Amino acid sequence: MNLETAITQIKNFNVNDNMEDYEISEFFDAIGDELEDVNRFTDSQKQQLIQTLFNFLKRQDSELEEDFSFIHFIEAIDQPDYNIYNTELLNFNTENGTITSTLLLNRFINALEGEEHKKYIGLLKSISENKNYTDLVRAEALSYYKHQREK
Repeated sequence: MNLETAITQIKNFNVNDNMEDYEISEFFDAIGDELEDVNRFTDSQKQQLIQTLFNFLKRQDSELEEDFSFIHFIEAIDQPDYNIYNTELLNFNTENGTITSTLLLNRFINALEGEEHKKYIGLLKSISENKNYTDLVRAEALSYYKHQREK
């Protein structure tokens, strides 16, 4: 599968109430398995794929349960430095609050120390206080915020 095909499939994939969790996992596992070696992608191609995946999250219900096939796929695209991924993740969480993006943010923060750690746990707090997000998303962000402050 080439990048354009993968992006088209992701753009056309929408979760609905009748869908089982395993169907979401199978979709992202298949994309990840069939997509050509993402390590050979240019930065532009990686950014395009990562943005497509965050746009997928944006189109779904913000309370869509975390899907670890999705999570592992999006996190693997920009290894080992994660510069593109981290930038897109922080931009997304500044403008959107979802269960999955908040979990991704928490995972990102787990790798930080010192001033960077303090800086980005503030984003979790901001999500937890944002009345534009659902109670569940805000509660998840607050839980991660409290966890990170205890570290």
